[in-house]
Amino acid sequence: MKKKLFLLTLYLFFFYGCGKKKEKVANTDIPIEKKALVKITKVKIGKIEETVSLVGDIYGWREVKVYTKVNGRLAKKMKDEGEMVKENEVVALVNRDEPALKYTEAEIKSPIDGIITKYFADIGDDVFPAQPMPREPVFTIADINKVKLEAHLSEKDIAKVAKGQKVRIFVDAFPEKIFWGEISEIAPTINPLTRKLKLGIEVANKEFYLKPGMFGRAEIIVREYDNILTVPLKAVLDRGKQKIVLTVRENKAKMLPVETGINDEENMEIKRGLTVGERVIVEGNYGLLEGTEVEVIK
Repeated sequence: MKKKLFLLTLYLFFFYGCGKKKEKVANTDIPIEKKALVKITKVKIGKIEETVSLVGDIYGWREVKVYTKVNGRLAKKMKDEGEMVKENEVVALVNRDEPALKYTEAEIKSPIDGIITKYFADIGDDVFPAQPMPREPVFTIADINKVKLEAHLSEKDIAKVAKGQKVRIFVDAFPEKIFWGEISEIAPTINPLTRKLKLGIEVANKEFYLKPGMFGRAEIIVREYDNILTVPLKAVLDRGKQKIVLTVRENKAKMLPVETGINDEENMEIKRGLTVGERVIVEGNYGLLEGTEVEVIK
């Protein structure tokens, strides 16, 4: 009897134990495949600019070295570096006293309207006329109603530029501001050491934001393409030797081969493969497979 009870207990344990295991397997959560999250934009008619990017230094449109007319010592600065002065305004005084002789202080006047960019002498320093020997000036002054950005162009881009082309200028001091200029000077020869061509870009500066010595970034607009089909550059992907764009159709990713044209830093021209208004994926498209269900993030 005890043996039968033992066998019955063992059988029930085995039966219910297996049943629980099967139930556990049956109730195990099976992961449901999630939709891919993407951001989209629409294909549109737009404009793309072909540009050449350069960097350079900003100078006053006209910069003048100013000397004293008599030997002496710098006695007083009537204007400091960075201050605006008018033509014929007194900028500094020179003490020209000699032993047993007394002179009135000599005036140094500004030859132009402008800003004092640098003093080369401090109070008490000896100062001298420009002749007969070359000397350092007392100060320099620059006309900054307009300024000039000097930059250097690579050989491969020489054929693209010409006088009068529009140029966008950016400086770190005013990161949100765009200054407009145009090419005003093109050197006649290439520097044999750098293999680059010197350019002068004239920039209006009526509010005096731009100062001599600033570093500037220039974008020369060499050609504009209007009324073309465009998508954001990040919408276009390389798949082997082909360029493709992923669109959204019936909430699924659809891969379309496209023929592209010119591009700038943000947009790409589409010559064939898309139509105006189509929804293209601009985020979440890398590695996305055709037919994958997608959810558009607004």
